[in-house]
Amino acid sequence: MVAKLFIDTNVYLDFLMQRGPDWQRAKAIFKMAESGIVKIFTSSSSLINVMYVMQTYKLDREEIIAHTNAILSFTTLVNPDNTAFEIALLSGFKDLEDAVQYHTALEIKGVNYFITSNIKDYGKASKLLPVITPGEFVELHSSGS
Repeated sequence: MVAKLFIDTNVYLDFLMQRGPDWQRAKAIFKMAESGIVKIFTSSSSLINVMYVMQTYKLDREEIIAHTNAILSFTTLVNPDNTAFEIALLSGFKDLEDAVQYHTALEIKGVNYFITSNIKDYGKASKLLPVITPGEFVELHSSGS
């Protein structure tokens, strides 16, 4: 069975900017997606934020387009609906953007994991959708779980 993963904005940025301890594990997840081993979802607002940050890192237009097209080749974009926003606003998450991302992921049928580099921001996450780091997912996948 193919695992379905919702990828948070920071995981794309870690990979693209080669930052943080998990960027190579993010790369491994994206390679799994390219090979059809996992299916990746994210919100369109995440991808918009990724493009914005690439601009702040002074990548040129062609690089941003190339990176965005690469992401789109293995990522399915989803959009939160009113219900996701309404639930997110009442969820008790400290960061409302994180709440919207998480509750958008919950609406995806069969999603297995929410992958983020900022676990601490998801203390209010439900047991329905585990929140793990790229490293934790790679470890789980390599152990056959």
